[in-house]
Amino acid sequence: MRAALVIVGVLLGAGLTAALLGAGRLLVVSDPLPTRADAIVVMSGSIADRVLEAADLYRSGVAARVVVTRERLPRGETSLRARGVRLPESSEQTLAALHALGVPPSATVVIPRRTSSTDSEARTIARWACARAKSLVVVTSRYHARRARLILRQALAPGILLALRPSRYDPFEATRWWSDRRDAKAVLSELEKLTHYWTHEHWLIGACRLRLAR
Repeated sequence: MRAALVIVGVLLGAGLTAALLGAGRLLVVSDPLPTRADAIVVMSGSIADRVLEAADLYRSGVAARVVVTRERLPRGETSLRARGVRLPESSEQTLAALHALGVPPSATVVIPRRTSSTDSEARTIARWACARAKSLVVVTSRYHARRARLILRQALAPGILLALRPSRYDPFEATRWWSDRRDAKAVLSELEKLTHYWTHEHWLIGACRLRLAR
């Protein structure tokens, strides 16, 4: 009996280890790019890799507009501003990088509503798209791709086509995430957030209503 329990424990441990080692690949998803989309959306977060990907897509003619979202101000920022110190917001840094990479200001759009999570950002993108777009290419980092796509698919109206594009410039190593401290933190954080999505957020997100002009 004891030997059987040991074998079961070893098998369970091996299965859990294999699942954890494969977690990095689980997080990375990608959709085929459309020939043409109404907009490229850059999700907030890691700026460099997402901006580089979005600029490449714009230059290749995927869409004529690049949409940028705004994050909630970090803690302490309001106190700094009260003393006359204003640091560039992440959306402003994203715009500056896009313009420097050849995306003209006339082709960039900022959604004014601030967001505080992937959930709230997806809802904000969906509200914008339901009134202005029938197809989107959304750019994010590789480790963030699966959760972002799950939430966006729920938040967008069924008539809006979504292509999720993980940045090719993201250095995330999906097959060796445990060997890099930053990658390990990203994977463990995303697994926790995916669990929260399936147990909580999933039941609260509703699709936006299309309001496109006919």
